[in-house]
Amino acid sequence: MESEKSIWKRLSGIVRHNLPLTLIIGAALLLQLTSGVLYYSAQNIIHKTVEKLIEREMNAIYLCIQNKLAKVEVTVDNMAWVVADDLEDPDWMYSITQRLVENNPSILGCTVCFVPDYYPQKGHWYEPYAVRRTDGTVETMQLGSAGHDYTKLDFYTETMAKNEGHWCEPYFDKDGAKAMVTTYSVPVCDDKGKTVGVVGADIALDWLEEVMEEGKTYKSTQRYIVTDKGHLLAGKDSELLQMALQLVKADEDKMSFETITDEHGDERHVYFHPVGGNTNWILVSVQNDKEVFSKLGKIRTTLLLPVLVGLILIGFIVWRTSRNLERLRKVKAEKERIGGELRVASQIQQSMLPHSLIQHADVDIFGSLVPAREVGGDLYDYYIRDEKLFFCIGDVSGKGAPSAMVMGVIHSLFRAFSAHENNPAHIMHAINEISCQGNESNIFVTMFIGVLDLPTGRLRYCDAGHDAPIVIEERGRRNEEGGMREGERIVHISVKPHLPVGVFEDVKYGMQETQLKPDSTLFLYTDGLTEAKDAGRKLFGMKRMEEVLRGDCPIQPRELIEAITRRVHEFVGDAEQSDDLTMLAIHYTPKHFESRLTETLLIKNDVREVSKFSEFVKSVMEKLNVEKSLARQFRLAVEEAVVNVIDYAYPAGKEGDIEVRMMFDGETLKTVIIDSGVAFDPTAKERTDTSLSVEDRQIGGLGILLVRELMDSINYERADGQNFLTLIKKLKTI
Repeated sequence: MESEKSIWKRLSGIVRHNLPLTLIIGAALLLQLTSGVLYYSAQNIIHKTVEKLIEREMNAIYLCIQNKLAKVEVTVDNMAWVVADDLEDPDWMYSITQRLVENNPSILGCTVCFVPDYYPQKGHWYEPYAVRRTDGTVETMQLGSAGHDYTKLDFYTETMAKNEGHWCEPYFDKDGAKAMVTTYSVPVCDDKGKTVGVVGADIALDWLEEVMEEGKTYKSTQRYIVTDKGHLLAGKDSELLQMALQLVKADEDKMSFETITDEHGDERHVYFHPVGGNTNWILVSVQNDKEVFSKLGKIRTTLLLPVLVGLILIGFIVWRTSRNLERLRKVKAEKERIGGELRVASQIQQSMLPHSLIQHADVDIFGSLVPAREVGGDLYDYYIRDEKLFFCIGDVSGKGAPSAMVMGVIHSLFRAFSAHENNPAHIMHAINEISCQGNESNIFVTMFIGVLDLPTGRLRYCDAGHDAPIVIEERGRRNEEGGMREGERIVHISVKPHLPVGVFEDVKYGMQETQLKPDSTLFLYTDGLTEAKDAGRKLFGMKRMEEVLRGDCPIQPRELIEAITRRVHEFVGDAEQSDDLTMLAIHYTPKHFESRLTETLLIKNDVREVSKFSEFVKSVMEKLNVEKSLARQFRLAVEEAVVNVIDYAYPAGKEGDIEVRMMFDGETLKTVIIDSGVAFDPTAKERTDTSLSVEDRQIGGLGILLVRELMDSINYERADGQNFLTLIKKLKTI
């Protein structure tokens, strides 16, 4: 017992007499232990980050492939209908395949394969085929023969067996495309629903190699595209791929993130995911852990060793100052970290705003957002859908990062809810419901949402506690409702006093309407403009803003906002910006349609009237001397729109009129379908099921998808108790 006490007493004396050294050694050991924990924590964080990063990379590739394949699928599906309509003319099939290849750069070749002896005069095998050669020319040929028996090929047999769209396994087409291709094919049915052939489109596989090499974060990343049967579409075959394929085959869902060890003993992470759709393709990505974690090990070695050596050498002085220096180092690192994160957040926030100019003859728009801090709470957005300009401007309460996060959420909600809704009050209501959920910080948003119908100038809007927008005209005019007096050029739009978004979930928002005159400009802003302060804390104010707008300020959006910005900077001087400064200007410049030919037809809401309408359209096409194939497509699209009106505009059993006007200005053919039925937006009609036979499909079954595919633009409006559906197509007459 005495010996143990003596040992502890001796150790205590050593510690007391060498306290600085003891503390430094303890600090060094603690630092080493902490660094080890941090290293493995950082390794785990990097591992999870890499998983998400790889998933995002593969999602980008997945979307790129799906987008290209979807375009081919939609094109071939539509072509099947065209072929079905022209079965009585076998020679016309060459023209159909040639036009499809000419108009679709993604498609290398196009074929129509008929069941054997379908056209006895054409022989046992009849396969009109068109292919794009290396010099850019499109060659057509009759490919079917005893030497090229398409009835034994996968794209034909699988499609005929399943009676639905099918991407076949890759193969080398030695007779037609003379390249490695894969074919998407769909069945063709006659008017009795009998399958009489297959329509197919060949796409080359070389573009997949380019897609797979894009956007690599790590150089050692190896990517592949394989089929579920193990055929390699893109990438280089290797032992690593074979190991990855074993994981793919063992997984029923063909979707997972696994770890393997290669032949050199290195750990690899394998991510695979099916492309989906009508394909059996699978994306595979393999990462090398050495490259992923290489910098982490170097940083650990580089930083820890000098710190430990320094702790031992500087002794007592380091001990006396280490705590203060460590505190200062942490403060500086935290400041730099926050600054870096705020800079990234600012870049992300600015990237969310629309930067590209809208290419549309009816409107010119420009916006500006200057945050008071690195990130701000203001927002604006705009885009065009179905000949309507959707736009918004908002101001989140507070400043800094919390407001910026709410701004990002509100921006996303606006895009999501306005994608399928035309009523700004409904959009505002949906945004408010989501914003109120879990809003424990009581952050609210003043917001203005507008929907401008470009052909008519009709502006529907909803205001949630935001400053009323201003309309600027080239010259002052007297407004009968008491708005603008002679000599003035601005007027504040009347808005209902709704509560801001995020206050109460049960707020009822109402929609208002006004009419924008041609060559007028709608100016929207946040309170950062009127509440801008100079060095003496004076406000810029509404009066100064109106003086700029009433003066010689231009009405062109960019010049208008730049002029106001200069005036604000002159007023503020060297004073620090106190709030986010956001402005949005919309110049309405509707194009005047001068009709050289106007034809009108009045029919009843009876499907038997369709034949009369078809003759009417055919007559107009002949007067305009439109090329026969285009005229047939145009008639099909407009007929589909009219049938939709016949089916849905009037209640069952009620007779009503449908007026069709067709106007041509020498370049553009405008078709306006007018009815007095219930409010009915045909653009919201559900997409048809193209897998049904002709007998099972209802009249008009091609749906609004066909109309969108064939028309340059489509617009629906409800005015004065009538529905107006406008279809626009630029024509090439012969």
